[in-house]
Amino acid sequence: MTTRLIARSIAFVAAWFTATALLPTAASAQSAQQFSLQVSALGAIPFGGGLENVDAGAGWEAQLRINPSAFSIGAGVEQTFHSVPSTSNRDITFLGGFVEPRYVVDIGSDNVVLYLSARAALSQIKLQQGSFESTGTGYTLNGGGGLLFPLGARVNLDVGATMGYKDLGVVDIPTGGGGTATFDLGTGANVVGRVGLAIGLG
Repeated sequence: MTTRLIARSIAFVAAWFTATALLPTAASAQSAQQFSLQVSALGAIPFGGGLENVDAGAGWEAQLRINPSAFSIGAGVEQTFHSVPSTSNRDITFLGGFVEPRYVVDIGSDNVVLYLSARAALSQIKLQQGSFESTGTGYTLNGGGGLLFPLGARVNLDVGATMGYKDLGVVDIPTGGGGTATFDLGTGANVVGRVGLAIGLG
């Protein structure tokens, strides 16, 4: 199962880069300014493999982007909050940093901009169960895209989504008698939706 998910994720991201290489040059960059700040609300759905027991969660992200041309790159922080319904009072928080390249596709419209994106993220996985807390390290490899709707000379509405592979890493969990045991939270897939504002700087 894990091998198939990794293979699908690699294929998805590879297809993104292939599509980017074959697309014609876009008419414009994502922002009229070379630098931009983006703040977004997130909805994340883990699924498949060992992630079936993790509920969908909400969160946020903030990133700074460099927009020299149709190709741009951003780096930022993201956080989402989830519960594990199969275990009473167990919650999981993902907090990490990411890098996200994008490529704008020319669709011949002045009212909307289409872009393709890829994202690699390294996250702290924090598990809380009652007063117990433990952390581990996981990662995400996603590909996707979105739409930018101009709201003014410096502000765009960004609506996008990505999908790919997610590894939650290893954490300690509480056991009977006050002890702990090492537990692999599992691997699987995830879909992340995003709605936010991109604000041009400078």
